[in-house]
Amino acid sequence: MNKMSVTINSMELKLADTLTPDQLMPEDLILFGDSIVEVIVVESDSTGDVYHISYQDEFGEKDIAEFYYTDLISLYVYVEDDE
Repeated sequence: MNKMSVTINSMELKLADTLTPDQLMPEDLILFGDSIVEVIVVESDSTGDVYHISYQDEFGEKDIAEFYYTDLISLYVYVEDDE
């Protein structure tokens, strides 16, 4: 087993914060529905009220989700497993 595999195997996703759509950045990992997905692009409409978040799921499938500026989105990060 190579070092990279060992590193990934000792990491787990943890809830880090709750953000509004305007705080999201590409490569952020967020909870959408029942899955944690990776943000690709964040775009807002001309009023800044509605955000379209392009994302990719764990299977590589891409889609776009719509959020309002007041929505709260769970942000996840990888942390080392304490085992």
